[in-house]
Amino acid sequence: MGFRAHRIAALALGCAASFLSVSEGVARSAEPSSAAGREAVLAMAEAHGGLNRWSATPTVGFEDEFAVGGQPPRVSRAMVEQGRRRAYIDFPGSGARLAWDGERAWSENWNSPVPPRFLALLNYYFLNLPWLALDRGVRLGEPGTARLWQDPREYVTVKMTFEKGVGDTPRDYYLLYIEPATNRLKACEYIVTYRALLPPGVEASPPHVLVYDEWHTVSGLLVPTKYTIYDKDHSVYGSCRVRKWSFSKPFDETRMRMPEGAVRDTSTP
Repeated sequence: MGFRAHRIAALALGCAASFLSVSEGVARSAEPSSAAGREAVLAMAEAHGGLNRWSATPTVGFEDEFAVGGQPPRVSRAMVEQGRRRAYIDFPGSGARLAWDGERAWSENWNSPVPPRFLALLNYYFLNLPWLALDRGVRLGEPGTARLWQDPREYVTVKMTFEKGVGDTPRDYYLLYIEPATNRLKACEYIVTYRALLPPGVEASPPHVLVYDEWHTVSGLLVPTKYTIYDKDHSVYGSCRVRKWSFSKPFDETRMRMPEGAVRDTSTP
């Protein structure tokens, strides 16, 4: 993948064109979750409507509009089956489609350097992080405190790492920024370790910070309707608006059958 393709992938993901070297390493954790960290994250999930309410929903659907670098926004419509985390996404502007059946990903009319397998659950994860932070295989660190650039408030921070073998990229991490007065999620710092997106000899993208700007209550759950991605120096990288949230629409089982002419994603996580 050449520089231009890497740059396009970076724009789509909130990653940058420079990367951490292997010698700098990627965060890993072999320790059990901190009891205090879990307590803080449970309070966060409750502030967003509760883990039980979210877990009981059969599906999560939404439409998002991602804009970066002055380019026209890209609209996508996603539907995720909660229990098995199967998914399909349509991109009405280009006619592209992708699907993920829990084991394989495939696409139609695909012209992006970003693998469909990677994109299938990417925004679902960002948007549902208040609850997914309590997912099986997540390890939660001891709570700390930190500020976000010139924001004078001190946030409670909890670092998420993953057990070996969890998902495609267990070397990822998320650093949660939680508002102490409301227990709501304000931001998360993250890296990307999906190997097909990284140049040879590197382990991870640089950290970026995703800040949740707006929230709205849907079906008793407090969900984000706008977020902004920043470089660590606080320069804006991209933004995303989210609308048409749904937690009850049926999952179209026919989308789990790979159609004739679709291309299977063989990228390396």
